[in-house]
Amino acid sequence: MHSAEFKTLRESLGLTISTLVKVIDVDERTLRKWEAGKKQPPQGVVDTLVGFDDLVNKTVAEIFNTHQESMKNGGQQGVVLERFVEAEDLAAAYPAFAALPTMTFGVVLFRVRQKFIDLGVPVSIIYKKA
Repeated sequence: MHSAEFKTLRESLGLTISTLVKVIDVDERTLRKWEAGKKQPPQGVVDTLVGFDDLVNKTVAEIFNTHQESMKNGGQQGVVLERFVEAEDLAAAYPAFAALPTMTFGVVLFRVRQKFIDLGVPVSIIYKKA
């Protein structure tokens, strides 16, 4: 994977450099070298990042399909998406996101939101109440 692609993928997942170094347990200088093209990231790290992207895409599809079915069955005119305030609440609802920041779930919601907007469906995002 080219360094620019690696950086773009990280950013598209809502992961800052400081967050990613914690998630994959690597030195920040090493990560910066990967993104600058001075070193190639190990395949395992690339696979981890691609796995996060797959998780985001899968979750987007699941949430989108669930709301689309609800709209068909209930005749709803719009969609309300819920964002988690606390990482613990996100991990309880979506265990696969336990190692990721809530910001990454924000990326999921934004992508779902955009899919509905493209269909002309009004969407709002609210905080999930505990």
